[in-house]
Order: sequence, then C-alpha cells, then structure tokens
Amino acid sequence: MGKRSAGQGALVMITDNRFGEARIERDFVESRGGRLEVADCQSASDVAAQCRDAEALLVNLARVDGSAIEALLRCRVISRYGVGLDNIEVGAAERRGIAVRNVADYCSQEVAEHALGLILSLARGIPSRDRAIREGLWNEVAPGRRVAGSTLGVLGYGGSARALIAAARGLGFARILVWSRSLAEGPLPSPGQASGSPLVAAPLDTVLAESDWLSIHLTLNRETRCLLDAEAIARMKSTAMLINTARGPIVDEEALVAALQEGRLGGAGLDVFAVEPLPQGSPLRSLPNVVLSDHSAYASVESIIELRTRCVANAWEAL
Repeated sequence: MGKRSAGQGALVMITDNRFGEARIERDFVESRGGRLEVADCQSASDVAAQCRDAEALLVNLARVDGSAIEALLRCRVISRYGVGLDNIEVGAAERRGIAVRNVADYCSQEVAEHALGLILSLARGIPSRDRAIREGLWNEVAPGRRVAGSTLGVLGYGGSARALIAAARGLGFARILVWSRSLAEGPLPSPGQASGSPLVAAPLDTVLAESDWLSIHLTLNRETRCLLDAEAIARMKSTAMLINTARGPIVDEEALVAALQEGRLGGAGLDVFAVEPLPQGSPLRSLPNVVLSDHSAYASVESIIELRTRCVANAWEAL
C-alpha cells in the first residue's frame, strides 16, 4: 500500500463564494487528492453550522469569530481571499492551533493604479464632466487642478504604497511625503527603477499638514482604526484631497462628511467605506466633490486569478 500523501482526502470548504464558480480551487484540490465543497455562509453561525468537518477553510467575507472557530472539529488552516484579516478572529484560531493565512501583495499594482486614477479623476473633474455631458451640458464644470508641482502624501509603505509612488513620481509632484511607523524620518531610496519627485519619510503631522493629495495604504487594526478622525482631518489643507483604497474604518466617515460639506477639505476619492455596500442614505452619494467606487481597487482579471490560486495554495501548504 502506498504512503498517504499530505492532504490526501482532506475536505476544503469555501465559506462564501464571490466568484460565481470554483473551477480554480476545485482543480487545485482534487488534483492533489482532496475534496472541495462550497458553502453559503452569510454569518458566523452559518460557518459554525456548515463547516464543522472542514480541514481547511477558504474565506471571503464571511465572519469567522470565536464561536465559529470553536465549532470547527477538524480545521487546521483558515485561508483568507485577501490581505486583511479583520473578519477572522485570529487569536481564537491560534489558541486552537489553527493556522491563519492571507494573500499579501497580490493586488498592489491594481490598488496603486486605482488610487492614481482617483487622484487624476479629482484633479481633472473627469466623472463630473462625464455626467454633465450626458445631461446635455458643455463647459459647465469648474476648471481642474494641476498635479505637477503639488505634494503627494502617502500613509503606509507596503506594496501598494510603493507601487503608487513609483507610478506617481513621473507626474511631476514637487515631493512625495510618506508616513509609516516602520520608517525613520528622512530621504528614502526610489522604489524599483523609479526616479523623479523627491521622496521623504516624515512625521504624520507633517504629512497631514503639507499634502495636497493624501492616499491611504494602511492595514486596519486597533492603531489605525479612525486614524483620520476629526482632529487629524482638521490638520489637513482646506484644498487637500483624501484618497482611500485601504479600509473604510481608517477614516472617521462622519468627520470626513462634515469637512467636505463645510469646505474644510477639498474633496475625496473613496473605494472603501465604514459600511459596505455604501448605504443609499449616505451623504457621500450626493457630494459633488467626491468620486466613489465600489471596493474594487483590488480587482482585475489577473489579480483575481492570482488571489484564488494563492489562497487555495496557502491552505493546501498548511495541510
């Protein structure tokens, strides 16, 4: 009798499938002797009820809290489709000896391009001009702003932040200021082969006060939740534009809305929100100085394939 390979016969379950099919995951698991099942979990109690016998979980948006983790009888790994782990109670999993894995940096280029797209959309008024033309208007939108010569601020220095900096340096920013707890203050080397705008690590107060464009590239945790509260937003220029492609709760949304409504902030480009989908009654939907997208900065044909492949590979490696 041959030796049983690692993972042979293991049950891998997708808690909630956002992709419409599971061909990539199924081919990966079954080609290695495992089994794949797709659940339909909308809550932590669904995870507890439907995934009790799984040896590996592939998790999209389903909440996997302590009670769900306690109900898992055989689980050895929880693998998240994405970078953030805020919907998984990591400590509870670790106490049960369950590994928790994410897919880091699979969409850094997409997020950087999206952030840059939001900057340029605000600078040139592209969405509002599009709407005006469709309504039969012409040259009714106020002139845009020049990006060259202004200051770009970046919060964070991970993959998407560095990709944004590399792309932005050729646009003629006077300087790019970066804040990260991991960086010592002072000049920074060019990421990759990029050259152009001077790149400097600076204190958070300096980045807030001196940036004309402020792009957030931070993970959500206890230290970053509501990092941009009313006090922080008040330190920004009244003409500054805030870009968020990271996580909604990093920004105090009520304080942001108030600043935009009262003219204490120039505008915002937002891909993420405190509550998603963005509620119909949100004032952000009607503010003219805001460009919105639907938590899609991460998504491209290429990034989704990479995400799914690496997520299931992470789980199988742990098994």
